[in-house]
This record gives sequence, C-alpha cells and structure tokens, in this order.
Amino acid sequence: MSGPDLDTLYYGDCLAWMKRWDDSSIDLIYLDPPFKSDANYNILFRNERGGDAQYRAFSDTWSWDEAAADRFAVFENAPGLPSHDAIVGLHQILGPSGMFAYLTYMAERLEEMKRLLKPNGSIFLHCDPTASHYLKVIMDAIFSAKCFRNEIVWCYTGPGSPGMRQFSRKHDTILWYSVGSEWTFNTNKIRVPHTRLNTNQKGAMIADPLTPEERDRYLAMGKVPESWWTRFSPVGRLAKERLGYPTQKPLSLLERILQASSNEGDVVLDPFCGCGTTIVAARKLRRHWIGIDISAFAVDLIRKKRLQDPNIPTKGIPYDLKSAEKLAVEDPFSFESWAVTRIPGFAPNVRQVSDGGVDGRAKLAQKPDNHDSRLALAQIKGGRFHLSALRDFIGVTHRDKAALGCFVTLSDVDSAHARAEAANVGSIIVSGQQYRRMQIWPISQYFQQKLPNLPIMTDPYSGKPLDQGLLFSENPTFDSEDLPSGEIGAIRGSRDSGS
Repeated sequence: MSGPDLDTLYYGDCLAWMKRWDDSSIDLIYLDPPFKSDANYNILFRNERGGDAQYRAFSDTWSWDEAAADRFAVFENAPGLPSHDAIVGLHQILGPSGMFAYLTYMAERLEEMKRLLKPNGSIFLHCDPTASHYLKVIMDAIFSAKCFRNEIVWCYTGPGSPGMRQFSRKHDTILWYSVGSEWTFNTNKIRVPHTRLNTNQKGAMIADPLTPEERDRYLAMGKVPESWWTRFSPVGRLAKERLGYPTQKPLSLLERILQASSNEGDVVLDPFCGCGTTIVAARKLRRHWIGIDISAFAVDLIRKKRLQDPNIPTKGIPYDLKSAEKLAVEDPFSFESWAVTRIPGFAPNVRQVSDGGVDGRAKLAQKPDNHDSRLALAQIKGGRFHLSALRDFIGVTHRDKAALGCFVTLSDVDSAHARAEAANVGSIIVSGQQYRRMQIWPISQYFQQKLPNLPIMTDPYSGKPLDQGLLFSENPTFDSEDLPSGEIGAIRGSRDSGS
C-alpha cells in the first residue's frame, strides 16, 4: 500500500482506490454520495424534436441484487467489522430491499474512509431525509456515537408543486463526525455577524450582562454559526457557477466546511467528487485535494470545464489499448461510458441496460442536405467483433432514423464483409462534404489520435458547434499505473457522483 497522489483525479469506484492507500493519510473527507432518491439524474441534451438524448450523469436507483447480497454476507459473517451490528440490525428492519442494498454499499465505503482519516481528522457526509437516519446509525457504529459532532441542516427555498399534500422538502442533512477526541475546528475562520443580540423570541429587549465595550467587541468578533445554515443558495438555473450538473452544491457551502475543519496544506478527499466543487474549494483555500468519481464524464467535466486545466493528473483512465482492454473486462459499463465520450459531441445513453442497442448519442451541428435528422448514434463493443452485432446496430440506426451511426470496437476490424455492410448504408452530405452514415471506429485509434470522420457536432455542455480537434489539442496527462482490479465496478449503474 501507499499514500494517494495529491491534487489528482481518480476514475473508478472509490472503494477500489481507497483500499490501496495507507492508514491515516487524509485530514478531511467530504462526501456527497448517493441519496437513495430513486431517481435518474441526467443533463438535458435534447434535439429540436425532443427525445431522451441526455448525458447520463448518474443513477440513484437501487435494488436488491447479487452484489448487494454478497455485501451483506460479508458483514453478516464478519463480527469484527465496526458496522457489523448496525448492518445486521438494519437487515431485520428493512429486509432485502433497495434501501438496504444502498446502506451496505455505503457502509463498506465508510469503513475505508474511517481507516484513511488521521486521528484528528473529520468526515462530513452530505445526505437527505430519505436515508439520513439509517446513515447516522451506521456512522455511530463506525466512528462511535461519542465522535458525533453535529447534524447540520442546510435549508433552502424553491418553488413548490401545486396540489402537494405534504410540506415541501427543502433541506439537506450533513453529518459531521470526528475520528477521535481531538479535531480541527477553526472558529475564527467561520464567524458570522450577530443578529438580535438583545431581544427575546418575541422581539422584546432583555437584560444584557455585558458592558457596552464588551458588547461592541463581542459584536465585532461575530459568532460561530448555528447548526442550521441558510446563507447558501442552491446552484440554480441562472447561477454563474452552474455547470448543469445534477446535485451540484454551492461553492460557498464547501468553503465553510473546509475552512472550519482543515488547515492550509491539509489533504481533503472527496470520494464522490461529481463536478468538482470540493476540489475548487480546496484549491482556492490552499489545501491538497483528491477527487474520485466512477463517471468518466464527471472527470472530463472537472478537467475541461471546471478547472480548465488539461494537465491535472488523472489515474484510472485508460492510457493505452492494453489498459482499455483491462477496463472493458473488469468494468464493462465504465468502459462503455468512457469510450462513448472519447468521440467529441457524444454523450452516454440514459440507460446502460435494455438500451435498445444505443450506447451514446450526439447531435450534428447542421442538418444534412440529404437527411431529415441531426441525430447520431453510437454503440460500444468491448469484446470480440461479431458481424451480427454490426448488422443489428445498422438496424437500430434505421429504426431511429439517425443521420449516422458510429460502431466502436476495441481493436481494428479487418472483415471485408463488415466494411461492405457499413458502406451499403450510404452517405450523408453536410455543407457539401460527404460522410459515411455507418462508421466503424476501433478505440485503438484513439490512442493514435485518430477520430472517426464525422461532421461537426454540438457540444453537449453548451449546444454550440464543437471543434473535433479539441480532444487532442489539450495534451491530457494520464497516469501509467494499472487500473484498480476487482472491485472497480462492483456496483453497476450506481451513483458515484456528487458535489
């Protein structure tokens, strides 16, 4: 084992990466993990005719499956695990359910986080009322109820829905636990102004035990905030910092947490880093940071859009054909998502199973001269090439009346029959240029900096025409170490994205 590389993005399941790192190597952990919201979160990417072409940011739906049963078996048979009693007890209450599947997923990761934290470290777990009460039981078991510091309630407002039969749910919960009896808390970094110092709840004046000089000094210092926070507005549709990423948290919220419970030079880990708000806050406040996310889209978003720094070290992203083949075997869904986003303008399909033969979609910046649609489709095949699979995808392209299709394989396809089948689909003409409607693109060409010959697509981030050369003009830095093994994709289709 060794310590994590600092100021680095990691692609993959946070559990697999954390298991590789040394004990007591992190000062502060903030995580905005799945909320068990039973919702799919997508970035809208609709064409002019509607449809569900979206960025699949993450899915927060959970069900009891073999992976969940295996996790529970580990806890049930290992009484030495800190969360053993809590998990066994929750199983008696919840049974083999989606909620219990979610809690076993969280428990095995929280145990690793406890191991990584330094003796004076802290963890802030961002959740909502759906599962916060269950998560608190697990946190009590892992970190000890004596180490519970605060239940912070972040309150916000927003439009309600007509006809509601309950109060609007407009708050999140942040559970703060320390590792031991000593912890970092920088009181003077987070003080806020006093209000209504000399009035009671009814607004009447009350006796003030302080002298005027003491009161002035007290007011000037400010006070430590209460455990309910109202100053931080959600990242709304018109907010300047908005990236369009679902569940994006305001930067000011993360700045308060980092200022309170870490110091300059400390190491901050966000194991579900999403669009990178924690990373931005850490860089701004001169902390070292580590970000992990299971979504290749999230990693790209942080590098390209959030930090605008293509030289950010990135681990777990395939750096050659061998590592791409390894990812395709160990975690086919992560490979699929990564491979789709290697083609400029393409976004992963909303669904990863029962997807109707479509793994990715894109939108042409301009309608072809000889076709009524601007839709482009992609299908990813991480195993051996089969001509029947190509034929099926050609059928899907015709079914959806797409302008073109991109059939992505791991290695070069030498089949003359395959080339003939693709050629028979015909061509489209865009701005006088001719493009094949069905293209076979081996991912091996990505590492040779060769893209499929496609017309200009729209940028899924902005909807503006996208320069296809952009992908290789950045000179991204990929790490050469092997991808994590085994556990990297233990949970399929789970949300591993947050702040």
